[in-house]
Amino acid sequence: MSKIQSMAMAFIACVALSVIGQEYEIEALTAPRASRLVAESEEGATNLMLPYVSSVDVETAHELAKATQAGLLLDGLLSVDKKTARELAAFSGFVLSLNGITNLESGTADELSAFEGRALVLNGLEVIDLIAARKLVQFKGQAIFLDGIKEMCPKVAEAFVGFRGKYVGMYGLQEIDKELMAVLMRWRVEKISLREEVLTMEAKEIMARHKHSWEIIGDVWAAF
Repeated sequence: MSKIQSMAMAFIACVALSVIGQEYEIEALTAPRASRLVAESEEGATNLMLPYVSSVDVETAHELAKATQAGLLLDGLLSVDKKTARELAAFSGFVLSLNGITNLESGTADELSAFEGRALVLNGLEVIDLIAARKLVQFKGQAIFLDGIKEMCPKVAEAFVGFRGKYVGMYGLQEIDKELMAVLMRWRVEKISLREEVLTMEAKEIMARHKHSWEIIGDVWAAF
């Protein structure tokens, strides 16, 4: 493992991205049950994980946001509307993970960006449009993981110039050409998780010739 990857993994461990904690094999969840679950969850568990819950209403999200764990991992949710996102964003821990979501509306992105933790994990997203990206990068935490996105146009990448965090996960990108690389060069993060083999020769030349603030790291999230 490279020194860069080790440093990145150490950072992520510090913000509780390691997926250890208390997992519940629950498929359906109501607000009263969520309230009891949060109250009865093991003290000291790193994360509260509900990988099989595919939907929650606003009231249930409100109760889940009261969890005291460092991470709230709701990776079974298939969609989250604006009002539900607003409740989930009130979670006071470090990490909010919604890896089951494949599409992100701008209103939902806007609400999620208000999360005051350190990392938003949305690795299930396959695409993100310009408006949603502009909303999402208002997140004031340290990391955004979007490892499920396979392609990104320069206009959407331009929105991430405004992200003031340290890490962006884009490990799923299938190709980075010269046009996209020209925009990435302006990103202000410290590290980008992506695969170097997807860079075209022209993209590699641009990266070699010009200064940039970031370093490339591997698939840090998958290591956990």
